Amino acid sequence: MKRTLALGLLLSGLLSLGALTPLSAGEVFVPYASNRTIGGTTYRTKVWVTNTGATVRRFTALFIEGGTDGGKLPDPDPTSGISVGPGATVVLTNLAPAGKLGMLEISGAPQLVVTARIEAVNPANGTLLSTANVPMVGQDNAAAANTFIDLQGIERTSHGAISDFLILNLSRQSTQCTLGAFRANNTQIAQTAILTLLPLSQRAFADALAALGETQIADTHFQVTCDQPFYAYAVAYRAGGPETSYISPSMALIGDLVPGTGGSGGGNGGGGGGGGAGSVVYNVTGTFLNARENNSYAAYDLPTAFGVPYQRAVIEYDMHIGTFPTLLFTGVTSLRRPHADRNLRVLYYGVQIVNRNSKTTLDLGVTDVLVKTDGPWKQNQTYHVRITYDIPTQTVSLDAIQGGKVIYTISGPAQHLDLSAQDAAHPLRVDFGQSGIADGAYAPPIGWSFSNLHVVLTPQ
Repeated sequence: MKRTLALGLLLSGLLSLGALTPLSAGEVFVPYASNRTIGGTTYRTKVWVTNTGATVRRFTALFIEGGTDGGKLPDPDPTSGISVGPGATVVLTNLAPAGKLGMLEISGAPQLVVTARIEAVNPANGTLLSTANVPMVGQDNAAAANTFIDLQGIERTSHGAISDFLILNLSRQSTQCTLGAFRANNTQIAQTAILTLLPLSQRAFADALAALGETQIADTHFQVTCDQPFYAYAVAYRAGGPETSYISPSMALIGDLVPGTGGSGGGNGGGGGGGGAGSVVYNVTGTFLNARENNSYAAYDLPTAFGVPYQRAVIEYDMHIGTFPTLLFTGVTSLRRPHADRNLRVLYYGVQIVNRNSKTTLDLGVTDVLVKTDGPWKQNQTYHVRITYDIPTQTVSLDAIQGGKVIYTISGPAQHLDLSAQDAAHPLRVDFGQSGIADGAYAPPIGWSFSNLHVVLTPQ
């Protein structure tokens, strides 16, 4: 049964009397929609929606109570949406029923911008005690399936600090999530937790560290991943006090914000980087291959200038291993320059995993020139993979990363020192998986998924 959402509307600016513009499909989530009293303080969420466009726009708002299946709630009627005039702002209050916590879905035109804040008030006289901005969740910061979110600085101290942990399932399918908590010295707190969330739902864990058996600890690190799109965050507050702050997902050092001021754009310590002048940067965000029968291969021709030699290629992606196939090898990825003539094809590297013992095979593109070492690969695990093809050092290296740490490296000598695309028919191509069984021994990665491709090519 859909719960009616009571909205207190405060309009700033004049609303146009003209015809309303239909809603588009854009949406954001306010992950913390609260109307609860804790320790004598009432915590209420307030949302501002501003129209940055030149015509009247509309939006709808839907409260989804924590722990309920939001996929079963009927979508709000867009024709009865709330209108916002050009340059005007609508303020939403009373977002959640009394005593409830959940998330708020706001859908509307892309000209609308949204922000939210939690206000702590004295329930006796309505006096404002403190405020804190609430993180918003949208297309830009929602986590793709099988990727990781890291949360740092979660604590429970003698000074009264308490931390709640919350996770959102942003899919209309149920999801399974894995949560690990770690001390500052990287020792794990309790066992890894496996969580199941209903479709389009939120799940909150009050005083999360106490639930894990820690009564006094600081500087902990939570890491979570789910098999559907998701978001996670923490709320830090003082028991019995109004102060509240939000711990958003940590940011990784994956590239230069200001080109030319960061690292080298590659190498084992470069983290992919953003590249320097003339570099080619290519990204595919989210899941780009969810390998299934008859759909187990993806290839991308990199947008390089033809005939331009590159000195380094750094290819990064997230890989979730489901189960290992029964054949001898799983075909994972390669970098190549295709050609109709087999003798003129260039394989810069190919990566296979030996299914029976998880060894890595790094094929260096010349017959019988390869490297094999024991790999870290396990079923139902997700890895961030970084492969560097470096002409100056004439090396090919692969790093497997978990929890922000390199847990495995394999490397070998680069055999092809012309890293360039000849023309449109002979590009530099990175590919993943394979379309079928090869040579009776190489299987496609059925049940595996690949996401968040990031490629940097640095010219000579």
